[in-house]
Amino acid sequence: MNESTKQNLLAQFTEYLEKEQKDNKVTQQTDLFSLFSELAALRNEVKLESRQVKNSLELFKETFTTMQDSHKQIKLELERCRESQNIQHNEIIRKMLLEFVEIYDRIKAGMTVLDAYEPPTWYFRKQEINLINGLQEGQSMTLRRFEQVLKEYQVQPIKTLNQPLNPHRMQAIEISHQPNVGNGVVTEELRTGFMWKDEVLRTAEVKVNKIETN
Repeated sequence: MNESTKQNLLAQFTEYLEKEQKDNKVTQQTDLFSLFSELAALRNEVKLESRQVKNSLELFKETFTTMQDSHKQIKLELERCRESQNIQHNEIIRKMLLEFVEIYDRIKAGMTVLDAYEPPTWYFRKQEINLINGLQEGQSMTLRRFEQVLKEYQVQPIKTLNQPLNPHRMQAIEISHQPNVGNGVVTEELRTGFMWKDEVLRTAEVKVNKIETN
């Protein structure tokens, strides 16, 4: 191989190397541009996703708060309904007990009349006496039954005799003047009062003593 051929081959090889080097630089620049472009796109996508996640969290928070408020409102409504039902229930029972008390008064008054009844000696026959005794026994059984029912509903008579007047439980209807009894003390019960649990079912009507002063 002569010297001229060698020089041509070296020149071609040098040209080839220079061309390859240029192509590599262009490819490297192109790859870096693509990489930066992809990174920028990825950053925008991450920002978008973050914004969506934030919006979703805020929406979830609002929804959760609304659910909590709704739950509280429903709970309050249920409590109001229960309270209203209890009030209505107690009012119905109260009216029923007052009716029982009125019937109890009538039976007790009838018993008082029967106990005080004394037939005339000229009319004193066994048949009439048996009839009166039967009525007394029947009324007594009915009265005990009513007392049992009232006790089951925690209804108790108010103690009044020889007690100081309690304006929350007693109502003074008449006045007596007994010097040997304290002022404002109940001397007679005109109508029995009743307590239902811790409430006054019906006030007692009483006669109260008042000491006269000269």
